[in-house]
Amino acid sequence: MSYVTRRQRAEQRKKYIFLDLDGTITESAGAILSSAEHALKKLGIVDDDPEKKRAFIGPPLTVGFMELYGLSGEALTQAIKYYREFYVGGCYKDAPLYEGMEETLMKLHEEGRLLMIVTSKPKYIAQMVADYHRLERFFSAVIGPVEEKAKSGKEDLIETAAREVIRQIGDERLTVSDIYREAVMIGDRKYDMEAARNLGLTSIGALYGYGTREELQQAGADYIVEKPCDILQVLQSL
Repeated sequence: MSYVTRRQRAEQRKKYIFLDLDGTITESAGAILSSAEHALKKLGIVDDDPEKKRAFIGPPLTVGFMELYGLSGEALTQAIKYYREFYVGGCYKDAPLYEGMEETLMKLHEEGRLLMIVTSKPKYIAQMVADYHRLERFFSAVIGPVEEKAKSGKEDLIETAAREVIRQIGDERLTVSDIYREAVMIGDRKYDMEAARNLGLTSIGALYGYGTREELQQAGADYIVEKPCDILQVLQSL
């Protein structure tokens, strides 16, 4: 009878865990929507459509303001400016960690996995959120765009994270493809799942976030979890 020892099982585990921020680590809907409503109000736009608000959470601001509200040019620039001023002014603190997330991150860290935040939120703002919640205890890097982009660019961000893994490990023989094979992307929207699928990473959809089960399934999620603590159970099987 063949069996797998604890040591062998540990070696088989996925080593690199990439997590989205909004809707995956932090319950950020309130902060995001308050900032968006502030920006829209400054532009004279009022919208109480709950489905549109839900869709606003996840993609970069440019995508949300362009696709959902038809903004472009100077109006788009102003909307993002108003949003950022309100969000950075203190609203970002109104995004608590999901219940059970701190314990989940602590366990993953204790298991020796390398964790990184991979978000389409501008890096300097994501770092503010991470610092506020003292997430440096668990994460070795925060990966995000240095400026707002019209597209999510999640694949580019995952590649950046993989290269950062290689840099931190210090093994130049490794390639990004090597990292992808041993990495997991965890997120709550289709952008995370689609990027993982396209690059060959295992993906876990966070149903407790802002995407629906149908969205996550259609985007190719390998696993779907209903609570942060469920992430541990899934990863134990990988």
